[in-house]
Amino acid sequence: MAPLGPVEKVLVSGDFLETDHGEVGCENCHGGNPADKTKAGAHKDFDPHPSINNPEGACGECHEDIVSTAKDSLHATLSTFTTVLKTRSDMNKWHEIDEARKGHCAACHTSCGGCHVSRPKFAKKGFIDGHMFQKRSDPFNQCTACHGSRVGAEYYGSRGEGDVHVTKYDMDCVACHPAEEMHAAAPEGLKGRYHLKEMVNCEDCHQDLKYGSVRDHNLHVGKVQCQVCHSQTYVNCYSCHTGKDDEGLRYFQNQKEVEGMKIGLNYDKDEPNQTNKYILVRHEPTDPKLFDFYVKDAFTNFSNTPNWKRTSPHNIQRKTWQTANCNNCHGNRELFLDTKDLLDYEIEANAKVVVPDNKVPKKRKKVMPLNIDTSKVRHNMVVDAKWLHDNIGKKGVKIVDARGEGPYEKGHIKGAVPLDPIQSGLRHSWDDDFPMQLIADNELIEIIGEQGLKADDHIVVYDKDGKNAGFIIWVLEYAGATNVSYLDGGIEGWHEAGYHMSDEEVEPEEVAFGGTVNPGFTVDNDYVRANLDNNMVKIIDSRIVSQAKGLAKHGQAARAGRIPGSINLPLSALYMENGALKKPDELLWMLKKNGITPKHTVITSCNTGQLAGSAYFMFRYLGFDDVRVHDASWVNFCAVE
Repeated sequence: MAPLGPVEKVLVSGDFLETDHGEVGCENCHGGNPADKTKAGAHKDFDPHPSINNPEGACGECHEDIVSTAKDSLHATLSTFTTVLKTRSDMNKWHEIDEARKGHCAACHTSCGGCHVSRPKFAKKGFIDGHMFQKRSDPFNQCTACHGSRVGAEYYGSRGEGDVHVTKYDMDCVACHPAEEMHAAAPEGLKGRYHLKEMVNCEDCHQDLKYGSVRDHNLHVGKVQCQVCHSQTYVNCYSCHTGKDDEGLRYFQNQKEVEGMKIGLNYDKDEPNQTNKYILVRHEPTDPKLFDFYVKDAFTNFSNTPNWKRTSPHNIQRKTWQTANCNNCHGNRELFLDTKDLLDYEIEANAKVVVPDNKVPKKRKKVMPLNIDTSKVRHNMVVDAKWLHDNIGKKGVKIVDARGEGPYEKGHIKGAVPLDPIQSGLRHSWDDDFPMQLIADNELIEIIGEQGLKADDHIVVYDKDGKNAGFIIWVLEYAGATNVSYLDGGIEGWHEAGYHMSDEEVEPEEVAFGGTVNPGFTVDNDYVRANLDNNMVKIIDSRIVSQAKGLAKHGQAARAGRIPGSINLPLSALYMENGALKKPDELLWMLKKNGITPKHTVITSCNTGQLAGSAYFMFRYLGFDDVRVHDASWVNFCAVE
């Protein structure tokens, strides 16, 4: 999330003075002495965060009933963190553990002000609307300012397709999580947030499912958590470690993040209205060495509580890969949590969550076929780490690192040359007449040749998540390269395979690239406008949901919005978190669900062309014959409307 400017953070709107809160007087909430003419005197005993430090005095005089419970809510206390930590801890060391908890885990808590006036402290504070009080929390500047890495990314399509509640119904966070839940006091010793009796359930809105018209609801309600069928893949974090840097600033660092999905057994059926046998579980990053910086061997009772925990991903779709065919779940051992999915120190802790073979639902003999044609998939456009490792140095095999100069210099795959969308000069600058669009063809080909690449080489491109690599593949094919491949899983897949990095300086010999430019691989604004009503042309908006719906905009865009008639398919629906690719039949099914098939001409677009180029690769890989990139994209399109 972009930081607020200094003026935005502190400037109080004149309109605020006309509101009920503005008429109260600053000192009544914040303290200080308004009669003093000096800054120091006026700010004596001033409290910048009164709803945190003194909620009863600041907010309770007018909102007594709300504050009486909200001050003990999970948002204010994060009390379940303490409960869970105690189950794992050596209580003889609790003082040190609790100090570490306060410095790291407790940093996320917020209060009335962080939900109704400003960004929470964790999100770097600052007024979001000139100190104006909002009854309904702002989903961008408040809710997902904190809950962004998982919830916000899932909901708005930075990971996956986004959530149908916002994509189709424009629902914000409060629509599902109202004040009754957010203000509810957490009882002492509450085991987890799912035990809060005020917490909402899907069935609060979606009622009478068991005896409704949907056959699968009749079979699964009461046995399977709703999200098992209606969620997309989600991120799992591993091995969080905390500490302080040389300047005493606190930090935490996860070892890795893995996008995936796992079904586990319900290890705790005490949650309100929750007796399902099968639930979705997410790997939380708890590690026995989480607080080693502060106290060694803190979690001698680590196995007392699972760290594959029940989860409710915020990426709901009515139709998902799980609902497409019974046997995408039934008989699919890989989808259910297995002992082999656990690290050594986790096996005992998660014994109740693991699904043994005899509890994996049996494969169905009679199912409706999906009728997904994968015969046109260009499998040669993707290679894995083993193939690349075995073919390094072979004649005609060239490797391109698209991550950027910094990561490249820290270490790269042996023999790889750097070529990325930002630093390689492949696009015009923001100050040029065609900002962020590809430079002239002859200049483009010269840059590629300077990296020692020829049009008939087998060029393998990698990065960290697919977004840069896919773009470079489009550039290379546009320039005339005939055999370009993507490294599945990127640099993380390379590490996972056990292969090493190189820090050798690669000095490519400049060559004549020799390619024939394919002008049909890109289109301009005029072509897009001419085909807005063409049913055989699908314009794909690869941006996140909030931008496609006009809720947010790129900093260089003249306005928020989208190309009329375009289909919003966030790029993260095509790429996994680490650049790994889902199976072609799953991707083709997802595209078909959105009305996109290989018979269509596909135009990919975004803000500046980069995500559009990345999307181009995926459509080409999946066998689409006519794929074109809207190089100008929204920033240029909306500027000349």
